Amino acid sequence: MKTPSLVFCLVLGLGIAPVPGLFVPGLPLATAQAASLSGNFLAQTVRSSKPHREALERLIRGAQGIPPWVLNMVQADTYVGLASIEVPVEGRPMQLFFACAPKRCQQSAIKVLFSADGKHAVMRVDDQGAPPVFLGSPDAAEKAALERKP
Repeated sequence: MKTPSLVFCLVLGLGIAPVPGLFVPGLPLATAQAASLSGNFLAQTVRSSKPHREALERLIRGAQGIPPWVLNMVQADTYVGLASIEVPVEGRPMQLFFACAPKRCQQSAIKVLFSADGKHAVMRVDDQGAPPVFLGSPDAAEKAALERKP
């Protein structure tokens, strides 16, 4: 039996498995981006997604005791970032980003976890050997996800 084409599946509503980097002409870009929470970069995501940008701004606005590069990360992408990974948190797919200060990744790094729609974010800041700082009041499951190593 021949495998149905992607367009055929979409027209008939048969559903498709998300494919990283898949872009289907005619589908809204948000649909194509939602296909994968992995393989994205924080700077690009913050620039292109209003929900992610607003959630990150709310998270760091007025935060105390965090490095200046983190406070300024929405306006200036002067940090090193790894591609995001999708992590399940209590059955919900979430997007985890890793970033650090250039040439100081061992001393100053963050992990930021977004809901799939980008509207909710929590963060862990590790700086200069001080105890971790958590922003956004992550619950226990979110804290566990923020413990992941890059």
